[in-house]
Amino acid sequence: MKWGTRVTAVAATVLAGAGTVAAAGPPVHSTYPVTGTTHIAKPDVDLELGPGRFDMDTLIGPYTFTGTFTLPPVHVSRPLPGVGRVSGTVTFGPGHAEGSVFGGFSGSATWAVALSDLRVNGRSYDVGPDCGTAEPLTTELTSADFAEGTGGRLESTYAIGAFENCGSATPLINAVVPGPGNTLTLDLAAAG
Repeated sequence: MKWGTRVTAVAATVLAGAGTVAAAGPPVHSTYPVTGTTHIAKPDVDLELGPGRFDMDTLIGPYTFTGTFTLPPVHVSRPLPGVGRVSGTVTFGPGHAEGSVFGGFSGSATWAVALSDLRVNGRSYDVGPDCGTAEPLTTELTSADFAEGTGGRLESTYAIGAFENCGSATPLINAVVPGPGNTLTLDLAAAG
């Protein structure tokens, strides 16, 4: 749907006297390529995210959306003071999002976080298949420059809660990972 058609649909709805703006037809689907970074504050680790994708369905009129972020697992290896070299694979998501794209991007996404292939100083820890945060983490993503079709940069500051189901490594993980002040930046390229 072209921009002029969108504006006309919104204007027609408002002029019709509706108290809230109704959707002008079915949702419009867009897929944005995604790359980004997250900084995990407590262990002072930066992770490169992507390439992935954001599948978004937008209701034209109210300009509300639902969508899913899909990112590949990330391998991390880093020395931690008092612990030694720690490595593992972190999987974020899928991230389920909803919000508004009227005048920018404002939305909330919830992400399951899983940890696998954990090693400390070369020693493998069997964390099992269900090692992850007890509750999904929530990111409040905002962008003033986001535009439908062309994308933009989304940013968030978020907290990571406690991990569970990680076997004997659970106390170690909870000592060095969970906490507030983590940051997330996601760059959405033009929709394909």
